[in-house]
Amino acid sequence: MAQCPVCQQHFHCGAGQHPDQPCWCSRMPPLAGASLAASAQCYCPTCLTRLLQEQAATAGNQKPLS
Repeated sequence: MAQCPVCQQHFHCGAGQHPDQPCWCSRMPPLAGASLAASAQCYCPTCLTRLLQEQAATAGNQKPLS
């Protein structure tokens, strides 16, 4: 059982529990700058989805360098 560092909700992570079945989050894109070794924190599905949406919105609002 894991606890989300954002909302404190408890959820099933799945990482390392079944080697032949990776965690649900492995099917999602990675967060920019995130490193499992560095953070060792898991986000719940709701918070990870929201963070990925915010990341995509931020990336879409960046102006290209000229």
